[in-house]
Amino acid sequence: MSGRHLIHRLTQLITNILSADVCLACGHGIRQGEDFCPACRKRIKRVANPCPACALPNRVNQGVCPTCLLNPPRWQKMTAPLQYRGLVRDYLIQLKFSDALHLGKSLCLQCLDCFEKESPRPEVLIPVPLHPQRLGERGYNQAFEIARICSRELNIPLNRRALSRIRATPSQSGLSAAKRHTNIRNAFHYDPLQTYRHVALVDDIVTTASTVDEITRVLHRGGVESVEVWALARVYRD
Repeated sequence: MSGRHLIHRLTQLITNILSADVCLACGHGIRQGEDFCPACRKRIKRVANPCPACALPNRVNQGVCPTCLLNPPRWQKMTAPLQYRGLVRDYLIQLKFSDALHLGKSLCLQCLDCFEKESPRPEVLIPVPLHPQRLGERGYNQAFEIARICSRELNIPLNRRALSRIRATPSQSGLSAAKRHTNIRNAFHYDPLQTYRHVALVDDIVTTASTVDEITRVLHRGGVESVEVWALARVYRD
């Protein structure tokens, strides 16, 4: 085990000990088995009336939003229950860059009811992969950690090797939507070693959706008929 991985495991252990029966957000006492007190749980905001195609707020009706009706996305469905702001944004940044996997688990558990009601169930969960170089630098893939929790809680198989990132791309942060699409083009390879028809692609955050759009293109070319996108949070502006 590398020094970085050892530090990561020790950090997890210490955090789990210190956070027992204490709200992760405010430090107040909570009931055993919970992560947030009732007041802080209210600060975890869900997307209101999300469009089932893009997971953005749909102010028109209960079905697919007008934008997706006119220009359907490449994937078949998207579920990203939480608003990427406030407490959720702070925790997902810590999850992505500060080894705070316990926070990712807590937010994931807040979303399970939305993933659980999906019908029919996907055959497999596929996490959005990191390039090996980025994985070595970070020490973990937050999308895989989220997918692992969903797999365990929902009893859906997980395949972390079906999809790989074959090109190291610059960070998507700060890029425009158009540049994100160009940046991510041809960065993924799909080789599942078995046939899947219905998969759920798992990530932490959906911003412009350029990454999941490119991956869906690759999955469809590989024989997948139905691609769902499962993420914890969706970025949007009011």
